[in-house]
Amino acid sequence: MAKSIIKSRAERSDSLPYLLDDSNTFTLEQFVTLNSDGHLDILTTADEKVLGVLTGFADKFGKSIDFDSGSNVAFTAASDNTTVAQVQGIVDVGRNIWVQLDADASLAITNLGQYFDLNDAIEIDVATASDTNGAFQLIKLDPEGNQGVADASVGLYRIADHQFGHLDS
Repeated sequence: MAKSIIKSRAERSDSLPYLLDDSNTFTLEQFVTLNSDGHLDILTTADEKVLGVLTGFADKFGKSIDFDSGSNVAFTAASDNTTVAQVQGIVDVGRNIWVQLDADASLAITNLGQYFDLNDAIEIDVATASDTNGAFQLIKLDPEGNQGVADASVGLYRIADHQFGHLDS
């Protein structure tokens, strides 16, 4: 019988590699999801669950790779990436990720604690505000204070609809 070692939260990493889907341009700090083939894909619609945030790229042996020419944040997967090069995206899949996002309209103090989905521009869609479900939960308004100038469309959110299970369940 093989022994398994389960690391404590403090000893394990929340960054995991996933095979990039073919023919996509991935950018660091994008929200990503696993598609039905089990490959890493860019989060593009409100009904997709969030796997995490893309933090890097590696070859099939786990070594860092170069970004696209002229870029320091993007990598384009080849049309046969899943079978040939097998470049992976490194994803922070942590369940306690907080992200600062812009919204497509102003937020109010009454929105604190509410859940939201993203729109096609990868902004918080204020019209999706809900007390019960959504991909992101607003935890703070204008977290940086924009150097004394209030920005009513910026908020600090936690990923609430995680691909590895809803955080509230």
